[in-house]
Amino acid sequence: MVLRRTFRFTLAVAICASALVTGFRGAAAQDDPEPAKPVTIANLNLLHGLFCQPNDTDWCNAPARVEILGKRLEQADCPDLVGLQEINARLEELLTRLLREVCDGEYEIGFEGVGSPDQQMVLTKLPVLEQGYVDLVHFPWEAYWVRVDTAQGPVDFLTAHFASSANNPPCDAEACPPICAPGIETNQCHAHEVVDFFASREGAALTIVAGDLNAQPDEPTLQTFYDADFIDAWIEANQPECDPVTGKNCTGGCDELETAFFGMETREGLACDARIDFILLRPDAGCDLVTKAKGFAHKPLKKPVDGMYWPSDHRGVQASLRCS
Repeated sequence: MVLRRTFRFTLAVAICASALVTGFRGAAAQDDPEPAKPVTIANLNLLHGLFCQPNDTDWCNAPARVEILGKRLEQADCPDLVGLQEINARLEELLTRLLREVCDGEYEIGFEGVGSPDQQMVLTKLPVLEQGYVDLVHFPWEAYWVRVDTAQGPVDFLTAHFASSANNPPCDAEACPPICAPGIETNQCHAHEVVDFFASREGAALTIVAGDLNAQPDEPTLQTFYDADFIDAWIEANQPECDPVTGKNCTGGCDELETAFFGMETREGLACDARIDFILLRPDAGCDLVTKAKGFAHKPLKKPVDGMYWPSDHRGVQASLRCS
């Protein structure tokens, strides 16, 4: 009898202990929140088509190229934020029409028409808290910025087109702002301007710069961002660097083929040999960043749209960002 009582007592204690452990584990599971939904980004220089004899080609067959962009957005599961460069009035018109039809009409456009053929546009599915146009030194270079509300917290997103070799003079005290040392190229000055723009803005869980920066990873423009604690999403995600020989992972520096649409109407497309299109990010001090990245609109369509396989002469990039 004593043994049986002892066994019953031991069994009861074990059952209670098991229940306590199970209850503790259940409570711990309830206290451990699900990871917040990541913020997804895409970036593409859409090509204004300024040099495609617009009266004859409708800005390098802009209607077909915009339709291809819509297909690429849906194939990429409609990223939360999209940065587009080289937007002119015709592309604005076509994009406004397109965005009523793709991705369930969820995109809102951030854009300020200032009459330039080379403007920047933000597409967002996230609630906009603030937004604005950012002028950069020397026409036509500019940027557009939004602050959006996300599951990660407020996110600042800026898309920009930096100076190309066609208009990249050295800075002097009269032309460039004081933050740009005399003698540096306009392209690098643009990086200083963007970094300075964000210096007075606080409270963002993530600050993101996406655009055609017309500079490669080892050049002073990118170093300016690195010095300001921005990181390259492509490298952070352990993606290989651009191979200029094969063109793999390259986004720009593309040879314009001597065809009606610079090769965008061929399956092979343009041969690119540089990585100049970026998604750069700076997380808040409390953010342990988880990053994924891959190409966007970087392959030809299987079936062309009105004879076009590509939306642009650039290859884009996309990323998924989350603070763990």
